[in-house]
Amino acid sequence: MRGLLILAVAVIPAVAQNPVVHLTNATHPASREFQVGDRFEILITGAANQSISVRTTMRGRTDWGPIIGWTNTSGRWSTSGQFEKGDFGDWSEVWTVGGKVANPALHFSVGAPCLKGGQGFAASTGVNLVISCETADGRQTFGTASDSEPFRTPDGRVVRGRVRSNMTADQYHAEILQYLITSRASDVRSGRHGDEAGDLIMKMIGPNALNEDETRNVLSIIRAAFERPEPIPQTARDPSRTLLLLRNLADSADRESVKQQIVETVAYVLAR
Repeated sequence: MRGLLILAVAVIPAVAQNPVVHLTNATHPASREFQVGDRFEILITGAANQSISVRTTMRGRTDWGPIIGWTNTSGRWSTSGQFEKGDFGDWSEVWTVGGKVANPALHFSVGAPCLKGGQGFAASTGVNLVISCETADGRQTFGTASDSEPFRTPDGRVVRGRVRSNMTADQYHAEILQYLITSRASDVRSGRHGDEAGDLIMKMIGPNALNEDETRNVLSIIRAAFERPEPIPQTARDPSRTLLLLRNLADSADRESVKQQIVETVAYVLAR
């Protein structure tokens, strides 16, 4: 996604109390699908003067982005751009506004702009897809890139590809934690003990909020990290970073049952 333009729209007052995100096809407004070459617009509505960040997933890689903007005094923020050839494939975006997850989570695909009735072929191996077809600019080939190649986020940042050969210990464990947080894993042991787990989770997610299921997964990870005192390093026995993480989760939670689980997890950590 290149040539992005970030705007603060101050004309119409926001009507939603909870943050809401809208993704539209500016090239074909009536379509909910996207193709390479289409322009897109993202509009967020929520409370005024709130920070905005986005978690972007493409090709199995997730970028937990920093704060990229703020809603204006009317509670609105928008960005626009154009999908390029390197954006071909499946996307997921979870926007955070003022520490709250904006609804809905966005899941969409950027397809090939093949001409109707034109000749073409498609081949797939696992999650990888290659399409060759006739387009308005002649015959072109589109393919999903590997996770070792970089991709561009909605706010224009370039996320480097995954390089497994020289991953640090923190990067390795962050990938494990990310999987445990965003999936339904039965074993939530992350390999980090005591305050190490909470500290690494905070560093990984940054200002991005979690949904209810992800929050519950984090609580399970924290409990597992403090379950046995023996493997906890001396430097990780002070749970200050974990308690800060739990406070942030409580601030972003809406459901009372989730808030209660957070309170119980705080008590569990303090009792270890």
